[in-house]
Amino acid sequence: MRLADRYAQWLEGSFVAEAPLPRVARELPDGELQALWFAGEFGREFMTTTGGPVRVERFGAWNAGPGPQFAGAQIVFGDARVRGGVAVHWNAAEWDREAAASPDYEGTILHVFAREVTRERGAAVPASCTALGREVPQVWLDTTRYAYLPAPQRPDCPAVCRETFAALPEPRVLELVEAAAQYRLCRKAARLERWGAEFGKDEALYQAVAEALGYRANKLPMLLLAQRFPLALLRAQRAEIEPLLFAGSGFLNATDLHPLPGDTRGYLRELWTQWWPRRTEYERLTVPRALWNPRGVRPVNHPQRRVAALAGIVRHWPVLEALALSANITGLDNFFGQLAHPYWDRHYTLTSRRSAARMALVGGTRAADLLVNVFFPSALAAAPDFWESYRSLPAPDSNRRVENAARRLFGAGPLARRLSGMAMTQQGLLQLDEDFCAACEGDCARCALPERLDRWGDVAGYGE
Repeated sequence: MRLADRYAQWLEGSFVAEAPLPRVARELPDGELQALWFAGEFGREFMTTTGGPVRVERFGAWNAGPGPQFAGAQIVFGDARVRGGVAVHWNAAEWDREAAASPDYEGTILHVFAREVTRERGAAVPASCTALGREVPQVWLDTTRYAYLPAPQRPDCPAVCRETFAALPEPRVLELVEAAAQYRLCRKAARLERWGAEFGKDEALYQAVAEALGYRANKLPMLLLAQRFPLALLRAQRAEIEPLLFAGSGFLNATDLHPLPGDTRGYLRELWTQWWPRRTEYERLTVPRALWNPRGVRPVNHPQRRVAALAGIVRHWPVLEALALSANITGLDNFFGQLAHPYWDRHYTLTSRRSAARMALVGGTRAADLLVNVFFPSALAAAPDFWESYRSLPAPDSNRRVENAARRLFGAGPLARRLSGMAMTQQGLLQLDEDFCAACEGDCARCALPERLDRWGDVAGYGE
């Protein structure tokens, strides 16, 4: 797409004027690191800690049994192609605690980790050896992108580039924002293509839908749930879709059902009856409860309702898939509008009282968000002309990130309001914010955008 290419060319070589400010490091939970690894977010080409080349041809599948986290991976070490398990830990020392003496790890062909507590990167790393003394090749992941929390930006602080934006002709500003949106859409499409190459197009779409249903607070656990309970498994066991997803999410706890209201008691008893015979088969795949974040989430978007929505979508997957492939806006709106559940239409959570009013399982705002972040990117490769339909999409409800970016870059005038009013321009604002404001953590003295704005018209293709 021409504008996306121009934006990429314009962005190339962007820099932060000074060294980055200190940031707060965080330890990624093992589940998050494993989900990122499985999704290919770290890439496929690596070097072992001893300097040998590694290429991941297949990431395999989540391992429901004892042993490494992933089974059936296909890895190339130099000229040798090997198939087996992959263990992924935040801390390399986890290998000694859970794997070194366990025969279940004998088939492990690669150990991936992010931290080696006793040594810095570049120093010799202790070998990972199996119970029988076989040395397992190791890869040390660079998690800088994920393991550091940027300093919060001040939404009330005007950007230095606001005056430069104000001096530009409005058509040029709108073109830049549209280019950023097109670039963002192409990046989302490329990510889905990578997933499709690894898992198949339907699994990639399913994982993307699950992730988007989690919105910002619960994207990770929803993606992890979809990875561990893939579409093929659920569709092969259609009668058990809901029990598998609820038990896999960790929300189906063994508890005394008697104090619960009758409709909740009946619903949970039915799920338990179906889950109980399968629990030992899938228990290890349960998403850790600590990854779910119900705080600050509207009751109607509680994670338990998101899991219920995913189960409903899987039950009607062929319909959704056909609509998604053509980015059929009207059809998708109707699909989500008709999605219903006898229990979740009237409950916020498994412990809430029954609501007098019916609640949509997937509301209009979430459906619009799925269009922008999943369905249009997935359809883009097949039909690039969908861009014109994308340009005309009204915005989902505005969010704080969009509002802050618009205010910081354009003030509170009519242009900022216009840019916040369409899905396409919202996406452009978010991309500009990520590429510049977030990159320099709101410190305009270190930002490359003011200097770059003067060069937008010089990028090949302007005025064509």
